[in-house]
Formats: sequence, structure tokens, C-alpha cells
Amino acid sequence: MYHPVRLWMSRDFKGTAKYYTRTARPTRYYLIDFGLSRKYNPEDGEPEEIPIKGGDKTVPEFQGRGEFKPCNPFPTDIYYIGNLIRGDFLEQTRGVEFMKPLVDDMVQNDPAKRPHIDEVVRRFDEIMRTLPSWKLRSRLVELGEAKHPIVGTIRAIHHFFRTAAHVLRFRNPLPRPRA
Repeated sequence: MYHPVRLWMSRDFKGTAKYYTRTARPTRYYLIDFGLSRKYNPEDGEPEEIPIKGGDKTVPEFQGRGEFKPCNPFPTDIYYIGNLIRGDFLEQTRGVEFMKPLVDDMVQNDPAKRPHIDEVVRRFDEIMRTLPSWKLRSRLVELGEAKHPIVGTIRAIHHFFRTAAHVLRFRNPLPRPRA
């Protein structure tokens, strides 16, 4: 573990932190809402709530008078996740274009046309199953990297050797963290 302020130091300052790739030490990510969540009983049917605006102000159903109109919060969650992927990955990097059709469905203007979370998970799993190993091991390339070809070349060489080490150790390109 590393220190939260001095990232190169161990948490107890007794040495330098050890870094691992997500392939060597799989990571589980959680998308959290910082206290904006509500609990619903599935037996009560689809919930209708006055929107609580989070950090993303682009949700179509919250625009204009929609911010005062009760709606089902689950399609909004799908929009939030899709818009996060679109903004942080599809618009900032090359290499994840295969996600575009799913993300486009997740950020549709009409909440009724957005897929349910079960469909999102199913489609994502299907996408991952169809991608070849070399694609799953490829690195994300930042769009601005073309302006700095030397930096891009150094990153590509580093990635090549790191990937070769994973292949030689027979590591799965998408390892799952232990439960």
C-alpha cells in the first residue's frame, strides 16, 4: 500500500511503495454516489422520484422543466455510467471504440430507450468475449499523444515489454479479482 499524499512511499513510511499492474493484481472498481442513493423495494414496482442532480448536469430528462418532474432514477444511472465512459474514455483515448454502440444506447435522450442494467452487463460481457487477446492486452492511447511522438514511442515500448512479461507468465488478459 502507498501513502495517500506521498504516493512513492509505503503507508508507514518504512520504504518505497510497490506498484503492480491491474493484470498482475486484479482490481475491483465500485461506482459510488457519495450519499445520493436511495433504497427501493422491488415489489413496489418502478420508483418515481424528483431528480437529485449529481455532478453530471447533462442528463436529458433533467433539462428545462424536467428537473421538477418525478422519473425513474435507474435509467438516469445508466446515462451517468454511459456518459462517464464516453467522456473519460471514448472522447479521450483510442482503443475502446468497440464500446461505442453500447455507450450510445446508454446515453440516449429518451430514458425509456436506454438499456436496463442487466442488458448492459450482458452486452458488455458479450463484447469482452468476442475481443481477441491482443486487443484485450492493448494499451489505451491518449488522443493528445500524437503531438508528442517520442513520449508515445517510449510508452509503447514500455507497454510491449510489460505485456510480454504477462504473456510469458500465462496471465489472463482480463483477470478477475478474488471475491
